[in-house]
Amino acid sequence: MPSKAAPTKIHFLTIRQNQLAATKRPTRLKDRQRFPFESLHLDSAGPTPLYRQLEEQLRQAIWQGTLKTNAPLPASRQLASLLNIARNTVIRAYEQLAVEGFIQARPGAGHRVAEVLPARAPSKVRARPDAPAKLEPRLSRRSATLTRVNNFIGPQRHTSEPLPFRAHLPDYKAFPANIWRQLYSRRLKHSSHFWQLAVHPCGYWPLRQAVADYLVTARGMTVVPEQVIITAGVQQSFELLAKIFIDSGDRVIFEDPAYTPAATVFAMAGATNHYVDVDREGLVVDALPTSGAKLLYTTPASHFPLGINQSQARRKALLAWASKTSSIILEDDYNGEHRYRGRPLTTLHGMATAGQVIYLGSFSKLLFPALRLGYMVVPETLIEPIAGARWLLDRHSPPLEQAVLTDFINDGHFLRHLRRMRALYAQRQAQCIASLERHLGEWLSVEPLDSGLHLIAELRAELKSEDFVAAAKSANVELSAVAQFASEGYAKSQSQLIFGYAAYGEAEMEAAAQRLAKQFAELPKQ
Repeated sequence: MPSKAAPTKIHFLTIRQNQLAATKRPTRLKDRQRFPFESLHLDSAGPTPLYRQLEEQLRQAIWQGTLKTNAPLPASRQLASLLNIARNTVIRAYEQLAVEGFIQARPGAGHRVAEVLPARAPSKVRARPDAPAKLEPRLSRRSATLTRVNNFIGPQRHTSEPLPFRAHLPDYKAFPANIWRQLYSRRLKHSSHFWQLAVHPCGYWPLRQAVADYLVTARGMTVVPEQVIITAGVQQSFELLAKIFIDSGDRVIFEDPAYTPAATVFAMAGATNHYVDVDREGLVVDALPTSGAKLLYTTPASHFPLGINQSQARRKALLAWASKTSSIILEDDYNGEHRYRGRPLTTLHGMATAGQVIYLGSFSKLLFPALRLGYMVVPETLIEPIAGARWLLDRHSPPLEQAVLTDFINDGHFLRHLRRMRALYAQRQAQCIASLERHLGEWLSVEPLDSGLHLIAELRAELKSEDFVAAAKSANVELSAVAQFASEGYAKSQSQLIFGYAAYGEAEMEAAAQRLAKQFAELPKQ
């Protein structure tokens, strides 16, 4: 006969533990301890009581947001043990902070930072009688030029999505993020630990090869990979070039108007900046100084910010001037790929003799702003000096992002994305013009441009650009004026506005134009 099965033993303790585990509230991310309380520094030898020191440091951490609202605080016994102080010291600090409304006690849950903080009173800094006078840093005279770029910098704590008609932005939402994510994952999975190691200051070699191949096939340039320097964007290219070229008093020539952040970098390096007008054919070569300059900066494919295409005759004249005066040209081709009528124009670099032109390109304008990768094409004699300057500055750009961009180019995604964006931006330029003419035609006129990411609006004679920029803020619209990028002598800049369109849909631009119209109607007539 089959034997009887043994009776099942019921472990009531185990069942009870499982029930408790099932009903216990899971730890939420915001409940995890993030603030390093062990970093609090209390000076027992100081004149201020320990509980006052603890109270003040916790209060400051709450004000600064280091201790987030509703964040849990350690139990008094636990914090006392951590800081090696008496428990009563912690209790007194907690009690005072609770009275002031910075923290609150919950039955059975300990203390937490309050969800709503009290109004912040003006801080009163009381110096100790024996404290030394406040140290005022002595900045260089050149640092005063930094004030020109403050308008380009957004808020410190939060970067909101751009509002129409902020310029100089591609449509980052149209970027194929899923493909980028897949390429990223593939590199992390199959590339071992290479991306954790340093690469050459001139950049990840396969990316330099990919960029050189693209410039040869798509832009008709004569380039070898050794000449390609990967940077953290065009702005860093300016910084590197300023370090290896500029001595105090050297002349650098800019178009007027021009890209202000570039001029600022060279001024900070000690250069004397000289400005030359542009007309409908681009830079007025006849106005260039016969004595030449160390460097000349130009945007021939699409003048920044006016969007003018430099004529072929002017390009030849500019190269002849550079040859005669032994000046080096910096060709910023930030918008060379964004051309909507005809093929991209021949680059100055492609027309020049060897060593005459340094070519600058940016991926953040083509793909998305947070991708801080750009490149330079330089004469071979400059490779070592630039590598040394880059090594001293920040070593190199992140290898992983360089590798992913390499795959994005080599797998054909880059060219496909550019083709899609050309069609999209051409459509959006037309939509932007239609919205501006429909709602703002009474105050301004705007013409289409062959390339670029923005339009230039000419204001009627009685209106000034600064009035419109101020009114736009009230209408929740972002605008910039050409005057922001011009010298004091550029008269037209007072009546020209920049309207970006690439990053915005038709409905966004239409709504923004309507808000502008309503706000502009309230401007006083002059």
